[in-house]
Amino acid sequence: MASPQPGSPPLAEQYTPPAQDEESQQEEELVPAKKRGRGRPPKAKPSFKCSACTEAFRSLSALRSHKLSAHAKERQQQHACSQCAKTFSSKAQLSKHERTHSAQRPFQCPDCHKAYKTPTELRNHSRSHTGEKPFVCTECGKAFMQAICLRIHMTQHSGERPYSCRQCSKSYPTLSKLKVHMRSHTGEKPYFCAECGKSFADPSVFRKHRRNHQGHRPYACDECGKTYTELKDLKNHERSHTGEKPYLCSDCGKAFSRSSSLACHQRIHSQNKPYQCEQCGKGFTQLSSYQSHLRTHSGEKPFLCPQCGKMFSDPSSFRRHQRAHMGFKPYPCDKCSKRFRQPADLAVHERVHSGERPYKCQSCDKAFVASWDLRRHMLVHTGLRPFSCTECDKSFAERSSLNKHRRVHSGERPFKCEECLKSFVVSSSLRKHERTHLAEHSEQQQQQQQQQQQQQQQQQQQQQQETEAGSASGFTAHTTLPQFSCTHCDATFGSWEEVQAHENLHSIDSAPPITKIVPLGSHVCETCQAEFAQLADLQEHEKQHPKPRPHVCNSCGKGFLNKSGLRKHQKIHSTSKPHSCAHCGKAFLFAAYLRKHLRTHADVPTATPQLSDINIIHTDPLPSPPPPSEVSPSTVEPSTISLTVPVTVPVTAFQTLPEYLVKEEGL
Repeated sequence: MASPQPGSPPLAEQYTPPAQDEESQQEEELVPAKKRGRGRPPKAKPSFKCSACTEAFRSLSALRSHKLSAHAKERQQQHACSQCAKTFSSKAQLSKHERTHSAQRPFQCPDCHKAYKTPTELRNHSRSHTGEKPFVCTECGKAFMQAICLRIHMTQHSGERPYSCRQCSKSYPTLSKLKVHMRSHTGEKPYFCAECGKSFADPSVFRKHRRNHQGHRPYACDECGKTYTELKDLKNHERSHTGEKPYLCSDCGKAFSRSSSLACHQRIHSQNKPYQCEQCGKGFTQLSSYQSHLRTHSGEKPFLCPQCGKMFSDPSSFRRHQRAHMGFKPYPCDKCSKRFRQPADLAVHERVHSGERPYKCQSCDKAFVASWDLRRHMLVHTGLRPFSCTECDKSFAERSSLNKHRRVHSGERPFKCEECLKSFVVSSSLRKHERTHLAEHSEQQQQQQQQQQQQQQQQQQQQQQETEAGSASGFTAHTTLPQFSCTHCDATFGSWEEVQAHENLHSIDSAPPITKIVPLGSHVCETCQAEFAQLADLQEHEKQHPKPRPHVCNSCGKGFLNKSGLRKHQKIHSTSKPHSCAHCGKAFLFAAYLRKHLRTHADVPTATPQLSDINIIHTDPLPSPPPPSEVSPSTVEPSTISLTVPVTVPVTAFQTLPEYLVKEEGL
């Protein structure tokens, strides 16, 4: 196009076409002819005609507005992608889009040699090396590497979320996030991984997944050496070491280490549960929780453990199970040195030492250490049993109880003893079984000690016999005294009693030293010196230190600390029920059960108990009663038995409890 001549109209001077394409040539033809003379008015008004519909306009801007509104689709079809049929308004946008289909990445980073498809992506990446963050928020001063990140951040201050979902009314600050959310309703997952066949709805999650296959994890933690594919994941992980929780809830003051955790928590206050289950009507605040819940109805368990073959319905349980195989427990307790796989488990455990119980029941004011304990307790008030078995329609209050019950139908026995390879349905049965092995080991140790004692006693008797034989035969030579040696060290003694007293010192020395100053009112574990604020917590903790149970039941293999506990337990296996009710004839194993049952007959008058109904065990031979003249009130002690009912056994006022042990079972 020729350069404009001096004195041409202003309209012709301002209009310069951007490129010599067909569209610009058509617009150029629509420019009115220049006036040949100076100062003369035009003979006709300028007319700008549209080449598509022959409509005329008085100005060029009006013509352009007409083309954008009336012929936008026709114009886009001129720049359409040949692979996906997507249309664009310019050739530059089309060429930029076509690079997404090709593997061409012409823009390479000089620092790490990473390649990108556009120069804008390369500039954004270069800031990760320089640390430059030119886009600063005017509200809070936070800086960002990209302008789009700043615009998204500004919506947190303004509260603007202009893009709303028509199905669930959820709103988002950007159109791209709304599109990703819409795929949760449609189920569309357009991003497909060619290596493992997994598909994704979010492109950022897909890119992160691709890095896992490539093995590219450039961000490493200085504390534990764990690596991550993205810088934000490393920063979130570092807060687990520092304990930093910058995201604070304005309603209850609870702090979180991630903004996403805060957003999910705030839905609890707003009662916003956008994900509703169509089968049972249960609502969820997170999409992941909703998807895991749907698998409880379908029975789907897509997460398979490669080591033991166990399957899981949600990824968090699968990761927790894998840590059990690895034995990785990176979170230790400072007070008792117990270790945990997750920081949340450590936080719950620390409340056992501090005595804190933040979860309180509104119905009975009972407090709990963990939230799941409160949920389990609330089922007592509501009577709700939401977990039902599909095989027999039996319902349970907890999912763990349902999982244990399902093993009855499937025959699964996942808990196996390492010594005898016997398998069990539940872990508690395995722990009981392992105590039998512990009792066997303790019995073997006792037998070995007894054999050592017998050998030492035989040596002592043999030495005594030799000494006596030497003195009887008239030997006058010097004979050595018998020597008894310690099994722990080389010390020798002249008698067996001295050896036993010496070996007790070894047992005292081997005990763990108490180095802590125990405050008044605290409870300390004798095995590991852990401190607890309440006695009940100490008793629960002591169950982790199994004691030898040498008295084992021959019927079921259960072990007991003493013989009385074993005898009481063996009554369960017997068919006899010696304690019967005099009113209704019902029989019981123990007298305590009978007394509890007698409360149901509270309205019926009870007879005075006779001494013949009480089991009297004679521990000593019966002494002859003294003459009546020797019995005086002063000889009667306060602890004597004074019974006025007629009995067949001669019990007098002077006979005390040590001589006649009056024992009623269950007391």
